[in-house]
Amino acid sequence: MGHVRLFEHLRRIDHEMLGRKFRYNRDVWWKTLFKELGLKRMDPKWIRDLTLQYWRVYAANSPPFKDAEPTVRKLKRVGYKLGIVSDSDGTPGMKRKRIRQVPFHNLFDAIVVAGEDTPRVKPGHESFSLIARKLRVQPKSSIYIGDNPRTDIEGAKAVGMISVIVDRRGNRGGDPDYRVPNLRALPGLVKALQGER
Repeated sequence: MGHVRLFEHLRRIDHEMLGRKFRYNRDVWWKTLFKELGLKRMDPKWIRDLTLQYWRVYAANSPPFKDAEPTVRKLKRVGYKLGIVSDSDGTPGMKRKRIRQVPFHNLFDAIVVAGEDTPRVKPGHESFSLIARKLRVQPKSSIYIGDNPRTDIEGAKAVGMISVIVDRRGNRGGDPDYRVPNLRALPGLVKALQGER
């Protein structure tokens, strides 16, 4: 099988995993792929090693957007409490490890890995409530910025947070309170929202 067809299989499987309990679990992802390709049952240790290698390569080739660090630094400098809510990737501890590899991770006051720190991944409301508790803020006085209309916006709105979608890729849907084209637009929006309160 050529690499193009293999990639098409992987992309379809990834799409099908959306909404499933184990959607980010690459161990399940690989097993599904191998079964579809008619390959024999693979050794679980080999599959686990493949998953770990996958996340290492992914992390090394997925740097933060260029506007992320300056925006985070600007918001931190003016005194905002900052947190991260990210879904588990299905390999316990791996997402937190990947977050710690971000050069400016120490600017965040709290991190929640949904599906590990909470029973459900986003949009389950538990992770949004938990980040507010960790930051010692009320959800209704919080602004949640995400890039996935379904998981980020639904979950944030469920607990009463102001929801903002970063619309880099035409991320339609989710009915966010606000849309911004990139992270550079956030400090101005946050300041404007604070002025309204």
